[in-house]
Amino acid sequence: MTLGERIRQLRNQATLTQPELAVKACIEQSYLSKLENDKASPSFDVLNSIAQAFDMDVLSLIDTLDTQYLHRHLAHIPEIALQLDSQRRAQFQKAKKGYVYSAAAIVFGIALVILGNSNAIFSPVVYSYISMGFLNDGEVNRHYRAQPLSELGENRKQMQARIANNVERIDEELMITRVYRGDTFVEEYGPKRRYFELTDQREVESPLRDLSMILGFICLVSGGFGLGFVFRFIAT
Repeated sequence: MTLGERIRQLRNQATLTQPELAVKACIEQSYLSKLENDKASPSFDVLNSIAQAFDMDVLSLIDTLDTQYLHRHLAHIPEIALQLDSQRRAQFQKAKKGYVYSAAAIVFGIALVILGNSNAIFSPVVYSYISMGFLNDGEVNRHYRAQPLSELGENRKQMQARIANNVERIDEELMITRVYRGDTFVEEYGPKRRYFELTDQREVESPLRDLSMILGFICLVSGGFGLGFVFRFIAT
């Protein structure tokens, strides 16, 4: 929309004729006709007079005009040039923020996708370990085994005696983890300890892995659309 088209639009909305608007704006009707046909270049005072005739300010009068049109046809007016510079600075800051937020969304999305594909964070394997009970000082790790302990040089009778003494001490603890800790490991509990043995491992699906992937793709798409929007509608 040009300035002339804007003035004509407002005049028609106000149901004013050219002579009537010329009188209200205190300008010649012939000059108003030139303005409406975009054959004259107005001063700020003229624009202000026309705007006041419509009970508005100059910025409201030109707010629907394309920025490129303002630069080409009205930037010679200092007051409008100052306003255009202010708008350009605000637009630059807005575009800068848009680029930063969009880039951050893309980086965050990539990180989430990488995490979703990382076995170190979301291992597809679950490991089951079992401990039969606490061990006292001096007892070997395999103290609860139902077989002769070669490290103690046990015979069958000694093994049976050990098993009988362990009946009241048996306190099974099952540990399920996504972290492989070896086929066996010892866990300290203050002065006591437990000996854990791997009993099973199986692959399972992790909902967190799927959630990470979904959120990652959402961030990537949002960031991409954000960059496109800034480039298309803000930065240009």
